[in-house]
Amino acid sequence: MTTVPLSPRALWLTCALDGRDHAVVDHDPASGAHLSACARTVWASSLASPPATRCADCRDAVGEPATDRRAGRIGRWLGRRAA
Repeated sequence: MTTVPLSPRALWLTCALDGRDHAVVDHDPASGAHLSACARTVWASSLASPPATRCADCRDAVGEPATDRRAGRIGRWLGRRAA
């Protein structure tokens, strides 16, 4: 996997091709293409669209923790799900 230098804060955009959110690290204004942390070229969908599922490779590259959390003990007893 190619390592991409990351800015202090990644900009998350939804890709029109695969429908996932990617952490954008570079932008080419002439073509409108964005380079993501997972080294894919991202073509942004509507910026008014709600956030989609985040790309696991981008999430790992920017050091964001996984969102796969299970409920705590009390939440499991009460039948609640993790946020």
